[in-house]
Amino acid sequence: MASAPSKTTIAKTVNNNTGITKSTTTVVSGGSTTVTKATTIGKPKTTSASTSVSTPATAAGAVLADVRWIVGPNDTGWTMCGPVAVANHLLSATGIEASNAEMECLYRTAGGIGDTGAPLEFFLAAAHHAGLAGCRLSAYQRAERAEDAGVVLLSVPGLTGAHAAAVVPGGRVVLWGAEVDLAGLDAHVLDAWTLNWHDTEETCRPFI
Repeated sequence: MASAPSKTTIAKTVNNNTGITKSTTTVVSGGSTTVTKATTIGKPKTTSASTSVSTPATAAGAVLADVRWIVGPNDTGWTMCGPVAVANHLLSATGIEASNAEMECLYRTAGGIGDTGAPLEFFLAAAHHAGLAGCRLSAYQRAERAEDAGVVLLSVPGLTGAHAAAVVPGGRVVLWGAEVDLAGLDAHVLDAWTLNWHDTEETCRPFI
């Protein structure tokens, strides 16, 4: 007896501004249905001719060049985007790179368990009280303009839920390891915070 033919359907949503492609593959075979979802990141469409990024800074606030931004545990899901955003701002401001383990520790300190996630403000409070990668936020507060922020919370069309991202010099945001012009980004800013780190020579060291 011949088996029933299988049917495969693929639906894709592409955001040219972020370079993000969301795909859903549905395979129907016999009496079973399998659904596979994937997110891939291509080259975003930018509004600036500049492609320069950063090298680890020698002083706080220095513009970085040729650095690979942190993707961290955020590369397979949404719940770690808060710690990754804070870590990328730390890298931009001080040149210090947080490890995956340090970002996961920040996630748990902020109250995240498994896939629960946590509010962006909780991650900032955790970075202020407990620190990240041996550094501690000296202050954080809501920004009046997204361009002046250190991290933002975005609603991106085609994607479920809000996504946190670091704002780096030049008015750009870091999304999944890639810099994108904030002004040209097809997204709505839900929240924005300014971040200030303690002087690296005094407080970027292991805490006791």
